[in-house]
Amino acid sequence: MKNADAYYLYDEAVILENLQILRKTFPDFRFFYSAKTNPNRHILETLLANGCGIDAASAGEVRLAESFGVAKENISYSAPGKTDDDIRSSLPHCRLIADSVGELSRIDKIAGELGGGFEIGIRINPAFGMDTEAGGPSQFGIDYELLESLPKLQNAEITSIHIHIQSQNLGWETLARYYENVFSLAAELKTRGFAIRIINFGSGCGIVYDESCQTPLDMAALGTAVRELTSRYAGIADELIIEPGRYLVGNAGVFRTRIIDRKVSRGKTYLIASGGMNGFLRPAAANIAKLYGPVSRGAEPLISCEHPCRISVQNNSSETEEVTVTGNLCSGFDVFARDIVLPKAEVGDYLEFSNAGSYACTLSLREFASQPKVREFFQTVSGEVRE
Repeated sequence: MKNADAYYLYDEAVILENLQILRKTFPDFRFFYSAKTNPNRHILETLLANGCGIDAASAGEVRLAESFGVAKENISYSAPGKTDDDIRSSLPHCRLIADSVGELSRIDKIAGELGGGFEIGIRINPAFGMDTEAGGPSQFGIDYELLESLPKLQNAEITSIHIHIQSQNLGWETLARYYENVFSLAAELKTRGFAIRIINFGSGCGIVYDESCQTPLDMAALGTAVRELTSRYAGIADELIIEPGRYLVGNAGVFRTRIIDRKVSRGKTYLIASGGMNGFLRPAAANIAKLYGPVSRGAEPLISCEHPCRISVQNNSSETEEVTVTGNLCSGFDVFARDIVLPKAEVGDYLEFSNAGSYACTLSLREFASQPKVREFFQTVSGEVRE
C-alpha cells in the first residue's frame, strides 16, 4: 500500500460484524449480497463463505457469481431492460426476475426454447411507497395494477416476488411499515392464486454518512418489529430474503489518496491529490450537485447527502487550515470538498475518506484521462492484507 498514490482498503472484521447485526435483526431471513455495491473478490469470498447469496444486477454479475461456485438457487438476477441474450444466458443459472410485462413474455418464450420448467420471479412496483401511502410510476418493476392481466405462462412459473423501493433509509419505523406492506401484498397475491414460495424485500437498511445530522438506524427496534411480523405472517413463504449491500460494506472501506501538490491561488489554499473523480467519485458528485441546489437522496446510489464522507489527514499536525481538496484530473469538477478545515497537510501526506466500501470504486470514472487504476486492498480478520 505504501507505493500506491490512491487506494481502497476494506476491513473484513467490520463486514462480519455488520453481517452479525443483520442476522440478529432478521433471524428468519436469508441475505443476498447486492454485488453491484462492491464486487471486490475478497469481499465476495467472505460473504459467500458466511452463507450469503448473490443479488445480480446484470448477466455479467450472474457469471461472476457462477465463477465463485454459487448455486443457481443462491443467485437472483433482477434488473430492467434485459436483452434476449441476457435472458438466454442467465435463465438456466439463476432465479430470473422479470421487470416488465413484455420481459415476462420474452422470458417465457426463451424458457420454452430451453426446455421449459423454470421457476422465475417478478419485480413489483407496489401501490405503496417507502415514505408515502401511494406508489408512483417507476422504471423498475411491474405496476401492481397490471398483475391481474399478466400473460399466461407456458414454460415458466412465477414462484417469487421482488419489491425494492429505496436502499438508504435510517428510520426503523418506516422500514417496519414497508416490510409489513410487502408481507400484506404477498398474502393478498397468494389468495389470488400466485404460487409464492419466495419473498424478496429488497434492501432499505441505510448507514450514516454525515454524523452531524444523521442518526444510525435503530437495528434493535427494527429487529423487534421484524420478529413480530414474521410471527404474524408465519408460513406465508418458504424463503424470506433481504438484499443488503451498503449496510454490509459501506462503512467497512476507506479511500486513501496521496497529496501530490499544494498551492495558494489568490488567498485560497488547494490540496491536489491523486485519484479524484477517477478514484472516489461520490464526494465530487455531491459537490457538483450542490452547485445546482439542495442535495437529494433521489440521486442514489451516486449521491446520498451533502457530506457523504469524513475527510481526515493522515499526519500528526496540530495546526489547522481552510483548504479546498481536489483531484488531479483536468476538470474543474474534480473537487472533493470546498473550504473545509483540516489539519495542515504537506505534499506526500495521505487524505483518508470514510464510507468508501459501497458504491465507490465501481462508480468512479476509472477510464477518464487514462489515469492509473486505483488499487484495492483487503485486510482479513487475522490482519493479512491482500490485493
